[in-house]
This record gives sequence, structure tokens and C-alpha cells, in this order.
Amino acid sequence: MMEELNELFNITGGIVTTILLPLFGVFMFYDSKKRKAVAEARKAEADNITAYAAEWKKCYEEERTVEAELNAKIDKLYKEKEEDRQRIHELIKKNTALEIEKTKLEAEMEVKRCDVRKCGGRKPPSDY
Repeated sequence: MMEELNELFNITGGIVTTILLPLFGVFMFYDSKKRKAVAEARKAEADNITAYAAEWKKCYEEERTVEAELNAKIDKLYKEKEEDRQRIHELIKKNTALEIEKTKLEAEMEVKRCDVRKCGGRKPPSDY
């Protein structure tokens, strides 16, 4: 009986060793292979997201550079506009002063104007 039991254990051990352990190893390797594939897919996805984020960052920085250039241009144009306004204001003041002086001179000339030419009896009398 012991021998039969021993032989039964040997046969069962042989079956387990030759059939079940390799199957168990295959399933374990399959699970490991599946996890490796999932990890590689996640890494590829992370790399893709990183590349996508880097591209967006580059676009953002380029946009910021363009915006800074445009703001500098706008500031320059506002400065030129203010300088033009100052120059126009100064020219208006100068023109007004000249108009006042012209009006004053015209009034003086009107007072000193002589209606009778080449005579001693000027109208209006003047020391000219």
C-alpha cells in the first residue's frame, strides 16, 4: 500500500512538475508581459503628453514675445503722438501770438495811414 501511495505521489508530482508548473509559469509570464506592455503604453502616452506640452509652451513663449514687441511698438507710437501734440500746441501758440501781433500792427498802420499823399497836411496828422 505504501508503495502504491508513493507511486501515486510520484505520478502526481510528475504531472504537477511537467504540466502544471509550466502552465503556471506561462500565466505568470503572460501577466508580466501584459504589465510590461501597459507600462510601455503609459510611458509612450506620458512622452506624447510631454511633447505636446512642450509644443504649447513654445507657442505660448512665441506669442508672449510677439505681444511684447507689439506693446513696445504701441508705446513708441503713443510717445510720437504726444510729441506731435506738443509740437502742434506750440505752433498754435506761436500762430496765435503772430495773429495778435499782426492785428496790433494793422491797427497801428490804420491809425498812421495817410489819405492825402505828398502833402504837409496829412490826415490823420502824424509825425511821419
